[in-house]
Amino acid sequence: MTEKQKIIEMIKNSEEIKRYKAIEKVINDNQDLKLKINQLKTVQKQLVNAKEIQKEKSAEHFQKLYDDLLDEIEAYPLMSDYLALQGDINEMIQAIAEIIEDGINNELNSK
Repeated sequence: MTEKQKIIEMIKNSEEIKRYKAIEKVINDNQDLKLKINQLKTVQKQLVNAKEIQKEKSAEHFQKLYDDLLDEIEAYPLMSDYLALQGDINEMIQAIAEIIEDGINNELNSK
Protein backbone atom coordinates (compact mmCIF):
# COMPACT_ATOMS: atom_id res chain seq x y z
CA MET A 1 0.00 0.00 0.00
CA THR A 2 1.40 3.40 -0.98
CA GLU A 3 1.64 6.32 1.42
CA LYS A 4 -1.16 8.01 -0.51
CA GLN A 5 -3.42 4.97 -0.09
CA LYS A 6 -2.59 4.80 3.63
CA ILE A 7 -3.61 8.44 4.10
CA ILE A 8 -6.82 7.94 2.13
CA GLU A 9 -7.71 4.85 4.17
CA MET A 10 -6.92 6.65 7.42
CA ILE A 11 -9.24 9.50 6.45
CA LYS A 12 -12.03 7.22 5.18
CA ASN A 13 -11.91 5.09 8.34
CA SER A 14 -11.89 7.96 10.82
CA GLU A 15 -14.91 8.15 13.11
CA GLU A 16 -15.56 11.74 12.03
CA ILE A 17 -15.88 10.76 8.36
CA LYS A 18 -18.10 7.77 9.14
CA ARG A 19 -20.43 9.88 11.29
CA TYR A 20 -20.41 12.71 8.73
CA LYS A 21 -21.41 10.35 5.91
CA ALA A 22 -24.20 8.81 8.01
CA ILE A 23 -25.63 12.23 8.86
CA GLU A 24 -25.18 13.40 5.27
CA LYS A 25 -27.32 10.49 4.06
CA VAL A 26 -30.10 11.44 6.48
CA ILE A 27 -29.89 15.06 5.34
CA ASN A 28 -29.88 14.13 1.65
CA ASP A 29 -32.97 11.97 2.16
CA ASN A 30 -34.86 14.95 3.64
CA GLN A 31 -36.43 16.74 0.67
CA ASP A 32 -37.58 19.73 2.73
CA LEU A 33 -34.07 20.30 4.05
CA LYS A 34 -32.53 19.89 0.59
CA LEU A 35 -34.96 22.52 -0.72
CA LYS A 36 -34.00 24.94 2.06
CA ILE A 37 -30.28 24.37 1.41
CA ASN A 38 -30.79 25.08 -2.30
CA GLN A 39 -32.78 28.21 -1.43
CA LEU A 40 -29.95 29.28 0.89
CA LYS A 41 -27.41 28.89 -1.92
CA THR A 42 -29.58 30.97 -4.26
CA VAL A 43 -30.07 33.72 -1.68
CA GLN A 44 -26.33 33.67 -0.93
CA LYS A 45 -25.57 34.33 -4.61
CA GLN A 46 -28.13 37.14 -4.69
CA LEU A 47 -26.62 38.63 -1.53
CA VAL A 48 -23.12 38.58 -3.01
CA ASN A 49 -24.37 40.16 -6.23
CA ALA A 50 -26.26 42.89 -4.36
CA LYS A 51 -23.13 43.70 -2.34
CA GLU A 52 -20.96 43.78 -5.47
CA ILE A 53 -23.19 46.29 -7.22
CA GLN A 54 -23.63 48.20 -3.95
CA LYS A 55 -27.41 47.86 -3.67
CA GLU A 56 -27.60 48.37 0.09
CA LYS A 57 -31.36 47.86 0.48
CA SER A 58 -31.26 44.68 -1.60
CA ALA A 59 -28.22 43.45 0.31
CA GLU A 60 -30.02 44.02 3.62
CA HIS A 61 -33.08 42.18 2.31
CA PHE A 62 -31.03 39.20 1.09
CA GLN A 63 -28.98 39.16 4.32
CA LYS A 64 -32.21 38.86 6.33
CA LEU A 65 -33.48 36.08 4.05
CA TYR A 66 -30.11 34.31 4.32
CA ASP A 67 -30.04 34.57 8.12
CA ASP A 68 -33.63 33.31 8.42
CA LEU A 69 -33.01 30.34 6.12
CA LEU A 70 -29.77 29.50 7.91
CA ASP A 71 -31.58 29.55 11.25
CA GLU A 72 -34.24 27.20 9.85
CA ILE A 73 -31.60 24.84 8.48
CA GLU A 74 -29.59 24.84 11.70
CA ALA A 75 -32.77 24.03 13.66
CA TYR A 76 -33.06 20.63 11.95
CA PRO A 77 -32.05 17.68 14.11
CA LEU A 78 -28.49 16.50 13.37
CA MET A 79 -27.65 19.68 11.45
CA SER A 80 -25.51 21.14 14.24
CA ASP A 81 -23.62 17.82 14.47
CA TYR A 82 -23.20 17.82 10.69
CA LEU A 83 -21.80 21.35 10.62
CA ALA A 84 -19.51 20.68 13.59
CA LEU A 85 -18.19 17.52 11.93
CA GLN A 86 -17.66 19.45 8.71
CA GLY A 87 -15.46 21.87 10.65
CA ASP A 88 -13.57 19.03 12.35
CA ILE A 89 -12.96 17.28 9.03
CA ASN A 90 -11.72 20.50 7.42
CA GLU A 91 -9.29 20.97 10.31
CA MET A 92 -8.11 17.36 9.98
CA ILE A 93 -7.50 17.77 6.24
CA GLN A 94 -5.64 21.05 6.80
CA ALA A 95 -3.46 19.37 9.44
CA ILE A 96 -2.66 16.51 7.06
CA ALA A 97 -1.81 19.00 4.31
CA GLU A 98 0.52 20.87 6.69
CA ILE A 99 2.24 17.62 7.72
CA ILE A 100 2.79 16.70 4.08
CA GLU A 101 4.01 20.20 3.23
CA ASP A 102 6.40 20.24 6.21
CA GLY A 103 7.72 16.80 5.22
CA ILE A 104 8.36 17.93 1.66
CA ASN A 105 10.02 21.16 2.82
CA ASN A 106 12.23 19.28 5.30
CA GLU A 107 13.21 16.81 2.60
CA LEU A 108 14.07 19.60 0.15
CA ASN A 109 15.99 21.62 2.74
CA SER A 110 18.08 18.64 3.87
CA LYS A 111 19.54 18.13 0.40
